[in-house]
Amino acid sequence: MKPIMGTRASEWQGLGCIVVSVFCLSMADALVKYISDDVGVWQLYMLRALLASPLLGVLLGRRGVMRLGRALRHRWVLVRTGLLMAMWLTFYAALPTLTLSMAAVALYTSPLFIALFAAWWAGERLSAGGWWGIALGFAGVVLILRPGTSHFTPTVVLPLLAAVCYALACVVTRVHCRDEAPLVLSGALNVGFLGMGVAGCIGVTLFAGVPVHTTSFLTLPWQSVAPATWGVLGGLAVLFVLASSTVAKAYQIAPAALIGVFDYAYLVFAAGWSWWLFEAPPDMPTVLGMACVGLAGGLVWRCGAGRVHADSALASRDIAPCPPTYGRESG
Repeated sequence: MKPIMGTRASEWQGLGCIVVSVFCLSMADALVKYISDDVGVWQLYMLRALLASPLLGVLLGRRGVMRLGRALRHRWVLVRTGLLMAMWLTFYAALPTLTLSMAAVALYTSPLFIALFAAWWAGERLSAGGWWGIALGFAGVVLILRPGTSHFTPTVVLPLLAAVCYALACVVTRVHCRDEAPLVLSGALNVGFLGMGVAGCIGVTLFAGVPVHTTSFLTLPWQSVAPATWGVLGGLAVLFVLASSTVAKAYQIAPAALIGVFDYAYLVFAAGWSWWLFEAPPDMPTVLGMACVGLAGGLVWRCGAGRVHADSALASRDIAPCPPTYGRESG
């Protein structure tokens, strides 16, 4: 009986972590869209990483920084970091041309991909009802995106690609990175963003005179930053640390398909930010599609995503103990 109670406790902790994470992510994405005309994506990556580094250093402490150095030589940590960098790059590239609500819904097909990849890769298989939930979720996405109509834009492919990258990163976290501290994984991602930001800034500077046919957010050269924008960038740095560490913790301590379902809370938060910051409330088809996607997530959860192989999950916890933390509590 005690192992079952321990399993439930870890699931509740994981659910709390993912709700905190998606709240921070949705706020960060809204702020990125808000300043996308003032700061290019490469400058954003570089400045946010630089501002986040001191905070991560304090939270990690000396032992954590040493652990981060070792983690950066771990193949699966690098794979996870690369997938998340690709996810954010493709998603941010879509933000200037899509409403936040539409981009969010396209991105948050990711729990459906997580369920698929977790069944294939991690052995967290779904019942027949779970597969019906996945089908309902895709139907909701189609209702929102409305391909073949004037409402649809090819740019929506970018957040869909981001969803695939995010789902793969989550399953990699669950299967291969469970022994790493969440803040260490956050630090590895921050190092990756710093490197990509520096490379991107150099690239757009070198090719500043070459005509391009992409959004200005991707090609905007280095800009002077207004004081108000510095405040937003500082907030983004804090949100990055919170979101990246809590999402890692969530997928380490609870089944990927189960946590993926509660990733859908992002849709509610994103719709709220879109309405408040950009005065763009979702229309009725979008609301209905979001309801279908949310219902799909509930169906996947109710049909036992991640509970079907509870014994194997307990066994994996015996093999891979809870990851260590450094400095303050991480998640």
